Amino acid sequence: MSWNLKEIYKALDKKFKHKENIEFRKISIDSRKMGINDFFIPIVGESYDGHDFITHISDFGVKACLVENKKKFKVKNSSIHKIFVRNTLESLQQLAAYARKKNKNLQMICITGSSGKTSLKEWVGKVLKERVNTYINPGNYNNEIGMPLSLVNMPTNTEVCILELGMNRKGEIKKLTKIASPSISIITNIGLAHIGNFNEPKDIAKEKASIYEYLNKKSFALIPNDSPYSELLIKKASIKTQNIISFGVKETSNSSFSKIKENKFIFSILGKKISLEKKNYFKHWEENTLIILIILNILKFNFVDFKKTIENLKPLDGRGKKIKITKGKKNFFLIDETYNSSPHTLEYAILNANRILKSNQKLVLVIGDMLELGNFSKQLHLKILETVKKVSPKLLITIGSFSKIITDNVKPNLKAYHFKTYHKVYERLIEEIDDSDIVMIKGSNSINLSKVCEKLKEK
Repeated sequence: MSWNLKEIYKALDKKFKHKENIEFRKISIDSRKMGINDFFIPIVGESYDGHDFITHISDFGVKACLVENKKKFKVKNSSIHKIFVRNTLESLQQLAAYARKKNKNLQMICITGSSGKTSLKEWVGKVLKERVNTYINPGNYNNEIGMPLSLVNMPTNTEVCILELGMNRKGEIKKLTKIASPSISIITNIGLAHIGNFNEPKDIAKEKASIYEYLNKKSFALIPNDSPYSELLIKKASIKTQNIISFGVKETSNSSFSKIKENKFIFSILGKKISLEKKNYFKHWEENTLIILIILNILKFNFVDFKKTIENLKPLDGRGKKIKITKGKKNFFLIDETYNSSPHTLEYAILNANRILKSNQKLVLVIGDMLELGNFSKQLHLKILETVKKVSPKLLITIGSFSKIITDNVKPNLKAYHFKTYHKVYERLIEEIDDSDIVMIKGSNSINLSKVCEKLKEK
């Protein structure tokens, strides 16, 4: 959206009484990335306060910003136009809601779920960009700060906006959905990510279901029919809309897919059928493709026009990308799954790596701790042992506090090592890896296994 000073006052329900109506290039919360005619919103966090940098940003040509009433004493630069508000984060969210409402013809697609949100968002964006002006929230800008910031900087000519909505605790999805006011709401799946912040899995499902809270009669709700909580989700969505589309492999699904032969699938979308070839090894390609086809149907596009693009979709960095690695005389493959980890995604990553093994290849698993599981941590890490036993890797390496329970309980004939941190993992891998091995590395972000992958990728 194109912002000026008058528009910001209007969005914040404040009277504009100034002679100069400044035009802004973008709205930013990062003082390090400010440019001429950017509008600055100083966010107050647990360990930082954006107000401390207001004097500094004037050197970059910044002419206006928000200031919390209680923080006036911190702002000594008189050259910057200041709009005083009660809470800068709430004001950012208010600006985002205004930007959404101003684009009345916008198709707003909101995605949440325990896993697969970012991949689906990126893939939907890639497909739709071929036909319409499409905007997605960058990177992992999916929380109470990042999502509104994405929305306030949405280009004016946007026809379809795709937003990923993240969740750590109760109430987040509802707040973000209220701002976004979706035309299409999607839950990819219900898993155990962030279970440590909830009492039981059903509470996660209830929280995710908040994405249907602000639908209207014309809106669409996409529901994972294979989930044990599908009835709960349908009940929640049906309060707001009758346009409910269930998806999955179950025959009771409104939209489904089935395997015809190796890497060839037929998709049935509300009675319409299309055959597609899978040209990658990504396990979730089928589920994501099913959702993409449903969206295309809602937007009244012809599936065939997007066939080539969909068939050639590839995994994102850190989310299952397969990379050929050469270290000295050794040539092997790395599957980088280091973006994050949860019980559901870790199990899938292990099984997927095993599935693509050829007869001359052996599997090496590097598993870091899954975090934010609370009282369920020991139980869910031990459960991963069942999946490890199924694939019988030639080598298992675990890292962290919780994952040690996996190496402590493996079969005696399985070579396994445990490290408290990632620092010695690279050296151990180089010693143990043989030609043609497939190495799958996955753990929660803060375990820092991405640094192991970076070192492996070095030429």
